[in-house]
Amino acid sequence: MKREEIRQWIKREFMPVMLATPDETILQVIDNSIRYWNTHSAFKIVDMFNATAGDARIQLPSEWKNVVRVYPATTPDWILQNHPLWTLLGITIIDNLTADLVMMSEAFRNYRYYIGTDFKFYFDRYHNPDGDNGYGGYLYMTQLPQNTTKIAVVGTKRIIEGEDITSEYLLDWILQYSKAQVKMIEGNTLRKSGAINIKNDGQELMNEGKEEVEALQKRLTTEGRWVAFARKY
Repeated sequence: MKREEIRQWIKREFMPVMLATPDETILQVIDNSIRYWNTHSAFKIVDMFNATAGDARIQLPSEWKNVVRVYPATTPDWILQNHPLWTLLGITIIDNLTADLVMMSEAFRNYRYYIGTDFKFYFDRYHNPDGDNGYGGYLYMTQLPQNTTKIAVVGTKRIIEGEDITSEYLLDWILQYSKAQVKMIEGNTLRKSGAINIKNDGQELMNEGKEEVEALQKRLTTEGRWVAFARKY
């Protein structure tokens, strides 16, 4: 759903009452809602990108606001693939050589972590998502494991200008937040008309819209806590 369709939806929600708020103001409200979403939300997106051990960086699409986790899709050389296992009474038994190789591999993995050769990444956000042919920030990587052909990237989404919003959750928030802001504007307009002795419910409508705006903002804050949790662990 695009901006114009959102504007039409908002006007239909108030029918049969005709809004005193101009269409240009409603479109500005929608832009403000999208801007608030882009700066405060943490809507999770996941995608796979081509990457090899020789790549120092890759450029992500402009919809990627931030990167939280990166998982290299590595094809490991499994120690056990060429060593037979035996099962006796439901218990898996491996020979002493294989057990020693497993312990050596684990010790080497811990050693690599100790000397700082473990995989790390950094995302440099692109601050003009409308430019550069729709591409955004750069994802820098160090110590990308060998035999890596792709990486799985977990991050947060930005709504880019002119985007057709199709996500059900995202669209619902934008619709409800824009509608609540229009309520505040409409209520304020009606409240001011009360100064010329016209009785109306402008203050109640304004208060209702304000409560809905605060509830939706709190919802974004609560649902965005997964980012801090993911980075911590």
